[in-house]
Amino acid sequence: MKPLTKGTVPPLPRLRVRNQVAKQQANPCLVIMTQMLNCWASNGEGAATCGDLELQLKQCMNKAGKIPPPPKPTLNYHASRLLPKIHKKK
Repeated sequence: MKPLTKGTVPPLPRLRVRNQVAKQQANPCLVIMTQMLNCWASNGEGAATCGDLELQLKQCMNKAGKIPPPPKPTLNYHASRLLPKIHKKK
């Protein structure tokens, strides 16, 4: 490995930032959908006992569809653009 001189940057294998916000956001209808699928697996698809869960899922999906998704951060896009300037090939 060569010693670093003033004004040089060590090579980076990759330049990527992980988005922690995307991991925290979950689908609010996931629990209801899981319950409905379990009910269908136990009683058969379209069973009368699962009707309440089907209605709850429809209402949840209608409500969740109106909420716009959060904008994606552009940090990784800009980091990938800067990578060739930081890590120049010889």
